[in-house]
Amino acid sequence: MKSNHDFPNLNPKRPDGVKPNGLPYKVMVVDDKDFHRKQIVQILESEGYEIIASVRNGAEALKLYDKLAADLDLITTDLDMPDVDGYALLFELRQKDPKAKIVFISEDTTKGVLKDLLQMGAADYILKPVQRKQVLDRIRLVLQRKEGS
Repeated sequence: MKSNHDFPNLNPKRPDGVKPNGLPYKVMVVDDKDFHRKQIVQILESEGYEIIASVRNGAEALKLYDKLAADLDLITTDLDMPDVDGYALLFELRQKDPKAKIVFISEDTTKGVLKDLLQMGAADYILKPVQRKQVLDRIRLVLQRKEGS
């Protein structure tokens, strides 16, 4: 009789959302549209990411940030939102923590806006409509990037 460890591992790849130490990356998802927010949460959770906050706008994100910052590895945000938009959220977060990793997942925008966001410190910009593979690939790359590179 074979034991469980004699079976081949059919999925040798570690989930993208799990750090080398075995703990999940912790993410805050910010998007004013329920559908997009839930879609991004579902995609990330499917790869082992832990969603520690899912909020509707930058104002809600900023209220939670100080409490969650120590555990937070990444923030995804939309650009166009009521109250506090993605621009203002990025600006405020960069003031609090210049090393915060912020990825925009938003509608098509101008090259000028994209350039501004990247110069302000956004880690990446992913265009909607959301595509699972693209979101996972780009977020994995952002998290693997060394600080200051």
